[in-house]
This record gives sequence, structure tokens and C-alpha cells, in this order.
Amino acid sequence: MFNLFGKKTVDENKVAEFVCWFVDNCERIQLSVENREKDRREMMKVLDEVEAHLATVYRDGYKGRIEFDYGGKDDDWELNLYHMDKPFLINATQMIADKINIMDGCNWTVKTSR
Repeated sequence: MFNLFGKKTVDENKVAEFVCWFVDNCERIQLSVENREKDRREMMKVLDEVEAHLATVYRDGYKGRIEFDYGGKDDDWELNLYHMDKPFLINATQMIADKINIMDGCNWTVKTSR
């Protein structure tokens, strides 16, 4: 029968896909922020892409608004993922942070918080 009240688990394959996409696009994401004064439309387009890729991870266990932000300068960039004390998001954000924080070729730090 259906397990309507079962605990939802984070799909590790979706996390891996997001992490690969993010690492492959981290320079483009940085450039969109650095050039925000010249091309705000591109910055918003990239921001929407990041949200869409995060949504593939989150939508299995969370249907609310996705909360995140990012920014930085030079080699000091941060992606902040907010879990809002939701158990599914706590797991998902931590999995993403753990994977990105050990990736070579990505000068981003991922932080999770409420």
C-alpha cells in the first residue's frame, strides 16, 4: 500500500547531478554576479537556472519556496542554502554542501543554515 506519511529521502543521484552542474557552471555564476551592473538580465537568468537545478533535488520532499543566496569576490565565494528546519531540506542541503566542499576546481564554500 501507499506510505503517505513515510519519511522522504534525498535522491543522491539528483544531488550529484546538481553538484556537477554547479561546479561546471561556477565561473559563469561568478561572472553573472560580477557583471550585475552591466547585465542584470543575465544575472537573473543564471539565478533562475541555479534555482531550477536546486529544485530538482528539493521537489522530492519539499514543495515550498527555495531559499538560497550566493556571492563573493576573487577566490572567496559562498553558496548559502537555507533548510528552514525542514528535515528533508536539512539532509539535502548538507549533502550538497558536503559534495561541493570537497570538489576540486570549485573555489566555492557551501554553507547551510536555518
